[in-house]
Amino acid sequence: MKRNLVLLAMLAMPFMGNAQREVGSWTLTPKVGVNIARLTDPDIYVAEDTKIEYTNKVGLVAGAELEYQLKNWFSLSGGLLYSNQGTKMKDNQAFRNYSYTLHYLNIPLTANFYIARDFAFHVGLQPGFALKKSAEGEMLDGHGNWASTSSDDTWFRTFDLSIPIGLSYNIGPVQIDARYNLGLTNTTKLDAVKIRNRVIQLTLGYRFDL
Repeated sequence: MKRNLVLLAMLAMPFMGNAQREVGSWTLTPKVGVNIARLTDPDIYVAEDTKIEYTNKVGLVAGAELEYQLKNWFSLSGGLLYSNQGTKMKDNQAFRNYSYTLHYLNIPLTANFYIARDFAFHVGLQPGFALKKSAEGEMLDGHGNWASTSSDDTWFRTFDLSIPIGLSYNIGPVQIDARYNLGLTNTTKLDAVKIRNRVIQLTLGYRFDL
């Protein structure tokens, strides 16, 4: 019985919330990955019975995050990430092959809880600033013909705020991170239309001790 308890304790040791980082240490993690982004559907109709619907758009995310270890089980992070977001629109009577592209500079600020060895839960706030906003696709003109169009789209706001929630796992210096960014603010300048960002973010990073 005693031998079994010792064996059980040894097996449990990797799951005692050890971050394997020294308290007071700093790390820098450059990272790159993909976004699966969309905007929430607006309450806009292109015909009496046809509402605009949005679908996922895949984009690039890249940047770096700085982490400070406050406790073995807790740290704080801040970063700068270029994030290609936006949405595609389902084809309808007025739009075809249409999409919005939003290029953000995001600043994720997260609290990191090491719930197991090298395994962390992240939550925080992420202000973002749209560097460029564009739309492209095909629109039906007044003569019933499809016409290609592209433009800088100015009906989107520059500032965005979201809540990043995610998990990361470290394999030595390599970090695998999965997050869901829940948009809080209306991305449009139209008070009557509420559209928010929804982004699944998957990145691969490499941590450097500072």
